[in-house]
Amino acid sequence: MLYDKRALYLRLENKLSELNFSYEFPLNAEKLAKREDLSILLHPFESDAIGAVLYKDKCNAILLNSNKSLQDQRFDIAHELIHFWFHPTQTSFSFQKPHQRDKEKEWQANEGAAELLLPYRDFIPRFVHIAKYVEENYEPLEIIYTQLAHFYQVAPIVVDYRIRNLEAEILQYVQGCPIEKLTLIRTFTPFDKNRQPVIYKSFIQKINA
Repeated sequence: MLYDKRALYLRLENKLSELNFSYEFPLNAEKLAKREDLSILLHPFESDAIGAVLYKDKCNAILLNSNKSLQDQRFDIAHELIHFWFHPTQTSFSFQKPHQRDKEKEWQANEGAAELLLPYRDFIPRFVHIAKYVEENYEPLEIIYTQLAHFYQVAPIVVDYRIRNLEAEILQYVQGCPIEKLTLIRTFTPFDKNRQPVIYKSFIQKINA
C-alpha cells in the first residue's frame, strides 16, 4: 500500500534475513551491494543532480557520481539497492525529474535506504538520548544532527528526513512505548537530499517537555 512504512520495513527485514545480514554501524552499503554481485563503478557526472544509475539484468551494477561525498554515495548505494531488490525495472536513473518517476517506487527507495542505514529500532533511542542530553546541557541543537550524521556516516539531511518521518513513532517511544511495540504510522515526508536541513526545534522541545 502506498507510503506504508510497516509493509516496507517488513519487506526489508525479510530480505536482510534471507541474506543472513547482521548490523554493524555505520552500515557498509558497498559491501552489502557486492554480496548481491552488484558492481560499484564511479563516474564523474557533470551534473550534481545525478546521484547514481542502477543497471540490472545483463549487467548488474551501480554507477555512482564520483563528485559526490562519501556520505551521499552511501545513501545512493542504499537507494539503488532498494530498487534492485524490490522493483522490476531493469535500469533506474535516480536523477530523473520527479514527474517522470514512479512516486511510490521513489518513496520506497528513499525510505528503504533511510531504514537500511538508520534502522528505526536503533535510531529512535539514539536520537532521543542525544536530544535529551543536548537540551539538559544547553548545547546547540545542531549537535544532534552532526553527531547522528557522524555515527551513521550519512549527510545531515538524511538525519533530518529520518526525524521528520518518524515523528509519531518517536513520540510513542518518549511516552513509554517499548521500541519493539511501536506502531508504525503511514506517513509521507518528501526527501530532497540537495536542500539544507532545518533544525526541528519545536519537535525537539516537545520530546524534552
